[in-house]
Amino acid sequence: MENRVLENAVEDIELIKSVIDKTRKSFSGFSKIFIMWGILYLFMSALTFLQSMNMELTLSIYNEHMYLNYLVPAILFGIGAIIYLKVTKSQPLVGLERHLMVLWILVLIMQLVRMKVELSMDLDLLDGVTSNSGLTQIVTTSSFAHVTYGLGIASVMTGIFTELKNFKIVGLVYVLMALIHSYVGPGSMYDILSSFGYVILPFTLIYTGLYLKRYHERSEVNGTQLDS
Repeated sequence: MENRVLENAVEDIELIKSVIDKTRKSFSGFSKIFIMWGILYLFMSALTFLQSMNMELTLSIYNEHMYLNYLVPAILFGIGAIIYLKVTKSQPLVGLERHLMVLWILVLIMQLVRMKVELSMDLDLLDGVTSNSGLTQIVTTSSFAHVTYGLGIASVMTGIFTELKNFKIVGLVYVLMALIHSYVGPGSMYDILSSFGYVILPFTLIYTGLYLKRYHERSEVNGTQLDS
């Protein structure tokens, strides 16, 4: 009886290992999607950076042509969807790799979630203020923390289901960065982390794509050598 239980446990372990190995090899074949998405987001990040450097001109353009605020992201997301459909048409997603890709897509959709800030004022504090010019409020928001945390979770889960250690390390570093950014006050550390906001998403996608591509090429070479 004990031998039978032990045999079943060994078979279950072997099955799990085979599923993970299949997921790792199959998911690495979709490296092109991540690389192309990374390039698209790199263009978007560069555009956002240029807009922040010319805020007055940017606001005047968007105020005059408000549709541009939605048109440019829609075009880039449309191109990303076309890339995804084209690659998956020739190489369908099945099994765990499909769920991993859904996780990454949900993380990317987080970019569309805007931070909403609600301000309330105590009217008693406004006594003596005779005009709006006597009251100034400056509010700044940053999406770095929740974007980085999402990328961290996606990287950690990719590492778990593919047993690729690098993704686990990158994911844990991202989670730590998100927590630090959330709890530290304005200062040098906060500013340094915030400056990464322009590049962390395209960097992560391109890094993920290149790493998967390298693994895929290496596994194909090893497979060819075994066959010969």
